[in-house]
Amino acid sequence: MKKQTLGMAVRKAAAAVLLAALLLGGYSASAAAATMKQSQLDFVTRVGTLASADMGRSGILASLTIAQAILESGWGTSELATNANALFGIKADSRWSGRTYSKLSQEWNGFMTVTVSSVFRAYNSWEESIADHSAFLSGSSRYAAVIGERDYKKACNAIHKAGYATSPDYANKLIQLIEDYGLTSFDVAGAAPPGTGTTTTTDSKPATTSRTYYLTSAQRRSIIQSWLKRLLLRR
Repeated sequence: MKKQTLGMAVRKAAAAVLLAALLLGGYSASAAAATMKQSQLDFVTRVGTLASADMGRSGILASLTIAQAILESGWGTSELATNANALFGIKADSRWSGRTYSKLSQEWNGFMTVTVSSVFRAYNSWEESIADHSAFLSGSSRYAAVIGERDYKKACNAIHKAGYATSPDYANKLIQLIEDYGLTSFDVAGAAPPGTGTTTTTDSKPATTSRTYYLTSAQRRSIIQSWLKRLLLRR
């Protein structure tokens, strides 16, 4: 019982620290946190900034883009994300003339998950990956229901129904990520968080010099609520 009480106290203390950091409004991209939770927050802040700006051009919900990036790239840690700057696992078919990257991938064949060798699109930066993701969706009539959709649940179901991924629970996974991490706070077309200007890092690795990303008050509040709930309800 004492161990459980101590563990809860530690989590509350961590939540308080996280709350204070969020309220300050910025994060140093060069100060990589030791815990996975901080690295996830860095990922959401960085990709969310790019996705929110992209939404103004593409009409694709930023929350959907971020959720897909999280799911497809394992929070930016996957082989494709680190070696090919590819956040979304888009296959390189005859329509693609850019760089490529080959690797084994898991595919659902309608009955079971199988391992196959696949060729994927590769990029020079995460920003390029996000831009191509939007171009890929916008350039195909099969994803027409995704473009301009402002209901994140409908957008997630639409992209799954259109065949973006073979996993039968793909839409549910996206919806869960959006709700768990308050990603709808980024769904303001063209509203890049203040203070980012032209200094936003777009390569695949954290900057070696100090660089700060800022969230709007609404974005901070939404993320605070989601993270505090996750921290405080765990036993």
